[in-house]
Amino acid sequence: MFVLQSAVVKGRGGIATAVQHYERMFRTVGVRSAVLFRGPSLDLLREQGADVIEAPRLVTSPIAGFAPVLGALRRAVMQRAHSEPIIVIPHSDLTLPALRRLLPRARFVTPCHSDKFKHKARADLVVTLNAAQDAMARAALPNTRVALLGNPYVSPPPAPLPPGGAPRFNFVGRFIPTKDPETLLRGVYMLAEPKVESRFVGAGDLEAELRRIADGLSLNAAFPGWLAAPFAHFHRNDVLVLPSRWEGLPYLLQEALDHGVPIIAADNPGNRAALGDGAYGDLFPFGDAGLLAERMRAALADLDALRAKAEKGRAALRARYGAEPFWRALKAELESAPRHV
Repeated sequence: MFVLQSAVVKGRGGIATAVQHYERMFRTVGVRSAVLFRGPSLDLLREQGADVIEAPRLVTSPIAGFAPVLGALRRAVMQRAHSEPIIVIPHSDLTLPALRRLLPRARFVTPCHSDKFKHKARADLVVTLNAAQDAMARAALPNTRVALLGNPYVSPPPAPLPPGGAPRFNFVGRFIPTKDPETLLRGVYMLAEPKVESRFVGAGDLEAELRRIADGLSLNAAFPGWLAAPFAHFHRNDVLVLPSRWEGLPYLLQEALDHGVPIIAADNPGNRAALGDGAYGDLFPFGDAGLLAERMRAALADLDALRAKAEKGRAALRARYGAEPFWRALKAELESAPRHV
């Protein structure tokens, strides 16, 4: 068996992170694989040992499957497959039509990195990330096999968090409306604890506005920019706050659990799935800074309780999403899926 992942992305997180975890999964279970990729994480994938094929720009074109220039891509894939059955995992839906034409005998598995399903009817198996998304996919794709599997999480065990000082509330991600970092600022203000620190790791269009709000409210807020490995900069008393409107199954929360970081997150389907319906972290209604402040106040009063939830989530994480269990589940679903015609 040979697996080809495909992704054409503009950023380093999200889909690019999923590609890395899938690639590490295949390496761990002994399945040969390659990554057809275009985006800023290309060099990082190569550094991590992935067999990377740089994706031609035509691979996302509606006529790509008929373009003679892509014949070289097909030959590159077939040479790597060594006549073995091929599984294609298009993380970017726009690559699916071209790869279907180039590799007509392959089986196709498409993870749902959004709630858009327009192109997924061409797949043999659609992998959903949370229960709400799964219900939508089944309604939109009545003739396609859909399986609620989530994302694989394959990473070396992290080092223990170092001791720290006072609790600190952290946002990590892009400063965009969907991630809603402003709610954390408002929550910290409503907490009415002047010495409480907050930290906003990342960047984005809202940064100037966030800084203006923090200054106007006289908050103790830091903006260190992007950190390549954010949890390497966390200590034992750091709390992650993810106030986002939408998530599929956020790798940020999975990584936080793996590090034993206490978590407070907005109650959307993806965060709820990652946190075991609140068993692995505290949830609050999206956009409700007052209730977020209550959750933060509870964390300050008893951080050990929130930390214990994270430890429970750490144990569950690899049992469900680790390389061996995730690959067994994915393989079983694909074997049961009818071939797309």
